[in-house]
Amino acid sequence: MKKILNLSLCMILICGLMISPAAAQEIQEVQEVTQEKESSEIKELTIRNSGFRSKSTIVIQYRDNDKKIISVKENGTSLPPEEFSRYESIMRVVLELPQIDRLLPEIDRAYRRAESPRISAEAKLREMAALSRNLAGLQSDVARRYQDMTKLQLIENLNLLTAKISESDDLSQEEKIAQLKDTIERMQALEWAKRIEPLRRGLLESRAVVAERRLIEEINKSSDLSKQEKIKEIKNLIEQTQRSEFENERRRIDLVEFEAERAMRKMLQEISKNKELSDQEKAKEFESLIQEIEKINSEGMKRLVGIEKFKFELHKMLKQEGLFPEGKAEFVLKSTTSSIDGKRLSKEIHKKILQLCEECIGKNFGDTTKIVLQLNKDR
Repeated sequence: MKKILNLSLCMILICGLMISPAAAQEIQEVQEVTQEKESSEIKELTIRNSGFRSKSTIVIQYRDNDKKIISVKENGTSLPPEEFSRYESIMRVVLELPQIDRLLPEIDRAYRRAESPRISAEAKLREMAALSRNLAGLQSDVARRYQDMTKLQLIENLNLLTAKISESDDLSQEEKIAQLKDTIERMQALEWAKRIEPLRRGLLESRAVVAERRLIEEINKSSDLSKQEKIKEIKNLIEQTQRSEFENERRRIDLVEFEAERAMRKMLQEISKNKELSDQEKAKEFESLIQEIEKINSEGMKRLVGIEKFKFELHKMLKQEGLFPEGKAEFVLKSTTSSIDGKRLSKEIHKKILQLCEECIGKNFGDTTKIVLQLNKDR
């Protein structure tokens, strides 16, 4: 069975708009695909190049199911297999041009609507998602550039959507949390390609971090969730981030964990400052939260737990010893001394504090180590 493909230079030029000048020139030189014939699962593609300085005919045989090249002849000379890779890109471009040509009106419409302030974020997302599905499976350089652009448009629209959710006066806190979680899942479902250039990959990463930060903020604001429930939500988010497909995922995980640590620290500090709770009730609630936080697999959380434990236990000890100040005061701990507003504490108290610090933080106190805390800072 034979079929003839008539591809005009005009169509090739249109599809070359999104690619680099060098790649565009290479494609423009392909002026005519004269013949494609099928033999069982093997197909043959004949490309006649008529560039400014040279004319040549390339005949490529390939398997139809996976587009693997079987043989290449250039001007009647068979080429060795190690040279086949040079022809894969141009072969895919030529084979996919008819499909891309059919998608051009849809691509153009989707990109124009993505820039319009009159179109809702939800409508833009639906259109970009449909376009992304239609481009899926295409592997030529031209198609991949359209795929990359579509993913960038998707992520920008998802970013706008997270802002709209966070700033909405019509949504409850729980509705905001649910919708932000759904939006983050949609971001992660885009399956980032590792080959995307660093600048674009960094943009994708930063938009995801912004969405996750907004989610942590909304979780922290919620009056319907208990502190334990908030920690579980944040724990799930961190675990989800740790499973990320980003190539440079460590930076993203660090940023999300930093925001999570701020939220956790605020919750723990609220317990210490709650005047309605007795010291015993504070200790019980504090320990309960610490147990939940310790379930989070994060070095940052371990440090946070150690520091906040030390601060809480230090306050308790100073109160028990009658040393806790009534107003703002600076506490300084060194390997040899402890002081409050410059007044040294006894060697016995210093020894207890030093031991408490090492137990909570988990490290030996070195000669050059110094800890400074502000007591009653917010009173």
